[in-house]
Amino acid sequence: MVASDNDRHQSWQLEDIDFQAVNVALVRDDELLFYMLASASFVEILAELYSSNLIEHFRDNADVVAWLEEHWQREEVQHGRALKAYVQVVWPKFDWESAHQAFIAEYSRLCTAQQLEPSRALEMVARCVVETGTTTFYSALHDYVKEPVLLDLFARIKADEASHYTHFRRYFEAYNGSSRHGAWVVMAAIWRRASEIRAQDAYIAFKHVYHGRHPDQSFRTCEWQSFSKQIRLHARRHYPYGMAFKMLTKPVPLAQPFKRILQWSLVGLARLASLG
Repeated sequence: MVASDNDRHQSWQLEDIDFQAVNVALVRDDELLFYMLASASFVEILAELYSSNLIEHFRDNADVVAWLEEHWQREEVQHGRALKAYVQVVWPKFDWESAHQAFIAEYSRLCTAQQLEPSRALEMVARCVVETGTTTFYSALHDYVKEPVLLDLFARIKADEASHYTHFRRYFEAYNGSSRHGAWVVMAAIWRRASEIRAQDAYIAFKHVYHGRHPDQSFRTCEWQSFSKQIRLHARRHYPYGMAFKMLTKPVPLAQPFKRILQWSLVGLARLASLG
């Protein structure tokens, strides 16, 4: 169940990113970008925390565990470290460490085995949802930003996330060959994980980034609502809806014509939702 060498992308190291070359003037005043980068760094760098339950879930499959530990986990942590380094270069007054410690205290309570799907096949398709979200998130950011170092970083991270998606999808297909979950069961798992992502990770990360950015102010829900509204506005122009729904529906065991109909319907609904 290991992906072929043809699907492997060129790996990179944190040292490959020239943070000294960042054009700070291009991004320093972009508050929306600050919140997106800092929030993403908070979640990504905790891969060792939230992946431990996943690794244990697949402990009887040596190939899966080896890939999770040697590639996926390491690369996710590296994404977080790279985003953290960028944030500290551009916004040096932001106390990243203190804000992140507060984030860990709340977020770690959510990283439980109960979050995982009981079926290994369905957990793999749920992971496809997460990787779809990150791949399209970094694709949208790559389209949004102009700063050269950040463009390079987003391209590298996006390639990693797309590779992760491919691995999880292939593992799902292998597991589902014996589990034989039908289209409705698979789509229900996709919906569950997509709903959890919206409700938890982004909100908690944003809240603690806001506290770190404004230590003398109380966090109010309206701050999150304002941030979310700005994200929706930019999503109309930058978010790759077609890519997202193609990735989400690819694992669903449906004939291709039905998948295309589903994709078109979801894209239309998503674009309508972005107008809200």
